[in-house]
Amino acid sequence: SDVSYNTEKPDWFNKKLIVLELNAKEILAAGDQPVNLVISDLQAINRNSIYKLLAPFLPAPLIDKATSLGLKHWIVKENEESYIVYFYKD
Repeated sequence: SDVSYNTEKPDWFNKKLIVLELNAKEILAAGDQPVNLVISDLQAINRNSIYKLLAPFLPAPLIDKATSLGLKHWIVKENEESYIVYFYKD
């Protein structure tokens, strides 16, 4: 894939713009998949808003889908089992 993922802090990031947050770790631990919930949430947030996703791995297909919907992202890798992905709707 020629998709590149943004790991550099973007100009648009401001924690005051975070309107929703989801911990996918809890959903995955329960045996469920959070993809549809996240996509629904991303479509529902207003412009100039950030959605914060906590995940136990890099959710590449989800990032690809969000990008196709016109959202920007920023990935923060805390460690091998903890990622934060910020999605921004401008």
